[in-house]
Amino acid sequence: MARRDWETAAPLLRQAIPSAPDSVALHYELAICATYLELGDEATREFQWVLEHAQAGSEEATVARTWLIQTGGQTARAAAIDRPVAERDRSDSKVGGSGVRGVVEWAEAGQGVQPLDRKLLHLIGLKNTPTSGLRYSIRTDASGRYGFEQIVAGPYKLTDVIAGRPIWRLKITVADAEEAVVDLGPNNSAKVRDDFPEPGPS
Repeated sequence: MARRDWETAAPLLRQAIPSAPDSVALHYELAICATYLELGDEATREFQWVLEHAQAGSEEATVARTWLIQTGGQTARAAAIDRPVAERDRSDSKVGGSGVRGVVEWAEAGQGVQPLDRKLLHLIGLKNTPTSGLRYSIRTDASGRYGFEQIVAGPYKLTDVIAGRPIWRLKITVADAEEAVVDLGPNNSAKVRDDFPEPGPS
C-alpha cells in the first residue's frame, strides 16, 4: 500500500481478510486498491462493508460514504439518511464558508511530471484548534484538480494517506470565507517538506 502497488496489494488483502474478517483496516485498504484498479463492484462491496462496520465519524467511514455517494451508491445514500441524529449533527458542523483547491502532479516511473487523476486527498483538522475533529476527503479529477468546498476555516493537515508513508504531508491554514490554493507536486512532497514528521526511534 505504501508503494501504491495496488495490483500486488489487492490479492494479499483478499487472502488476509478470511483470517481477520472483522478488520476494518483490511476491508478499507482493499476498497482503496479496488478503486485504483477500477474494480467497481469490489470497491462498492468493500466500502459498503466499511460503512456498516467502521466507527461512526471515523476517517474510514467518512471516505466510504463519500465514495459511495459520489459514485451513485443507493445503499450509501440510504445509510447517510438513516444514520443517527447525533452523527448528522456532527456532519452539519463540518460545513463552513471556506475552501481549498489546487492541482496534484507527480512523476510516475519512466514518465515526467503528470497530473494524478483519482488521487485521494485528506484534510484533517488539528488538535486544540477550531478544526479539531474535522476531516474531509476528496479525489482529484481527470486533470489532477481537486477542490474542498464549504469547509470550516482554520489549520489543517493536507495529506494523501491516513496510515502509511505519505507523498504529501503539509500544514495549511484556511482563512474565513476565503479559498486557499495549494498545488501538490514534487517540490512540496514529504521528501522535501514534511510539516508533521514522525518521531524517530529513541
